[in-house]
Amino acid sequence: MQYNVGLIMDILKTNIVKEKANEFPQYLAKPAQETLLTKGVFILNDLSRFTKSEIKALKGIGPEAFAKIQSDLWDEGISFKKEKH
Repeated sequence: MQYNVGLIMDILKTNIVKEKANEFPQYLAKPAQETLLTKGVFILNDLSRFTKSEIKALKGIGPEAFAKIQSDLWDEGISFKKEKH
């Protein structure tokens, strides 16, 4: 499912979801943020629906961004979906 990035960015700026927006990885470059938003990733916990490989393959998610995401997930006790072998 694809999401309207412009609409999502507008929603994130409203008071309704400000506390949830603070959980979103704002330290990422805009292309990475937009890619994650189109995949339905609005807060860190949303990343648990994806495997490491799926996130690493996304446009804008380089080694530094992935390392920060993974560190933040660990800090929150959240893990990626298990890889299927």
